Amino acid sequence: MTYKHVVATRIGPPYVLQVVKDDLRAPGPKEARIRVLAASVSRPDITVRSGEALYTGTPLGQKVPFTPGYAVIGDVEAVGVEVTGVSAGDRVGVLTVVGGYSEVLYWRSDRLIPVPRTVNPAEAVTLILNYLVAWQTMHRSAKVKAGEKMLIIGASGGIGTALLQLGRLAGLTMYGVASASKHWMMLAAGATPIDYHTQD
Repeated sequence: MTYKHVVATRIGPPYVLQVVKDDLRAPGPKEARIRVLAASVSRPDITVRSGEALYTGTPLGQKVPFTPGYAVIGDVEAVGVEVTGVSAGDRVGVLTVVGGYSEVLYWRSDRLIPVPRTVNPAEAVTLILNYLVAWQTMHRSAKVKAGEKMLIIGASGGIGTALLQLGRLAGLTMYGVASASKHWMMLAAGATPIDYHTQD
C-alpha cells in the first residue's frame, strides 16, 4: 500500500512542489502512524520553500527535497510497540514544522496533542502553529502574570491575534502594533492600538 505526499524538489516558487508516492510501513517503536485529515498552510511553509532569510544557514533551510507542512490534525492508525498514552483511533494534532503535506505522517507519540472529535479538523489545525507559539511565548518564555504589560508587534497577524486573545485571558495590559485599518482587532481584544506609520 502507498500514500501520497508533497515534496519541494528544490528551493523556489510553488511549481517546485510535486506529489510523490511512498510505501506505507509499520510505525517505529515510539512512533504513531497518523492519517492526516487537515494540514495548515502558513507563512513558514512559504518561507522555507522559497529559501527566504528566516531559514538561511539552518538545517531546515538546507534539506532538499523535503515535505512542507507546519501543522496537521489526523487520526492515529497504528502505534509502535513502545507507545503508551495514545492508541489507534485517537484524533491528534501535531506541530510538525516540516512533513505535514502528506496523507500519512509518522511521528513521535510523545509529541501528539489530543484533539476532541467534536472539533472540525480544518478549524483545529489553524490553532496549532499560532496558539502554541503564542502560549509558549507567554507562559514558558516570558512567564507573564496578570496585570503585566505586553507589546505585540504584528498584532494583526496569526500569532499576534493569538497573543491578543490569550493575553486578554491572562489579564494582561496589551499594546498592539499594526496599521490603522487593523486597529479594530486590538480594540476588540481590549488592547491599545499603536499605528506604526504615525506613532513612535
